[in-house]
Amino acid sequence: MNKKVAVIGAGNGGMAISAYLSLSGASVNLCDLFPEYTADIIKEGGIKLVGVDKTGFAKMNLVTNNISDAIKDVRLIMIVAPAFAHKMIAQECSKYLEDGQIVVLNPGRTAGALCFLNEIRKNKCTKDVIVAETQTLIYSCRKHNGFTVEIKGVKRKVDIASIPANKVGEVINALGVYYPQFEPRESVIYTSLANIGSMFHPAPTMMNIGRIESDKNGFQHYKDGMSQSVVKFIEKLDEERLNVAEGFSVEIRSIEEWLKDSYKVSGKNVYELIQSNEAYRGVAAPKTLDVRYVKEDVPTGLVPISELGKIARIPTPNIDAVITILSTLYGIDFRKEGRNLESLGIKDMDKARLMHYFKTGKP
Repeated sequence: MNKKVAVIGAGNGGMAISAYLSLSGASVNLCDLFPEYTADIIKEGGIKLVGVDKTGFAKMNLVTNNISDAIKDVRLIMIVAPAFAHKMIAQECSKYLEDGQIVVLNPGRTAGALCFLNEIRKNKCTKDVIVAETQTLIYSCRKHNGFTVEIKGVKRKVDIASIPANKVGEVINALGVYYPQFEPRESVIYTSLANIGSMFHPAPTMMNIGRIESDKNGFQHYKDGMSQSVVKFIEKLDEERLNVAEGFSVEIRSIEEWLKDSYKVSGKNVYELIQSNEAYRGVAAPKTLDVRYVKEDVPTGLVPISELGKIARIPTPNIDAVITILSTLYGIDFRKEGRNLESLGIKDMDKARLMHYFKTGKP
């Protein structure tokens, strides 16, 4: 078995996955395109992992800012970076990918695998690779400093799908030795519409925006920011997400079902399930508006869900309202800049053709 794994991205998730894989026996090549994210790891000689799951000091086989070095002769490539960086990483990877490699976006957000595949093709990469995406990051985790990361919680189940869809078994085989939590799904249309981050991040940030700007002491995103009224609105967003999935004859889990499957939680409703989740305890709310909860999760989460709704002829008024309000507040046209029908290459597709595209990667 090839134990070499490349991890692209040295943020919270990238550090956690790199350290866990190393402590599990993998030979890890860690890469980040920005040297400031790897400087302390290089200085210390590895990553200190604390919290739940495996703990200890994890040595890396290689720490680099050069993707070509990181992915050379490596079968499994784990991309753990914000979704808005997927395009840039795909552009760089396209020059060096090899036949037989498996690329996993952790997570893909909505239509991440399709975006990655489109981008490497634009850059004339014809290598025989599998591009997969997870529905969410397997960990709830936070960096303490440049070389220490804490895993606060580990999800019990994580959906994964691939392009082409019939190769997901190969992905599971490559990941299973390290992560038995991954469960295969029929297509990346499932993992895309199962994007929980798009439900949990933008709306609470929008509805707590005054507090974010004025509360200098800070507060917890889930425990404090998700009041009963905020959760009531999130549930309406979730209804629309579920309706879009139903429009494509895809059965995904509601927020309530997802929380029960992913964590050890209890409660009679979504609000109580969130409040009982120990993995969410201590997760700070944003302290500024320059935050991924909006700048990532709106253009790569809410926008493509809304756009897919157009093809399925499913209205998404509350999702559209969040996109519009946050576009106004941020002075950014998130729909224009995000994963819209045109940028996804699906503008003129009907449902049947789109489903085929998501399954095969062939328009």
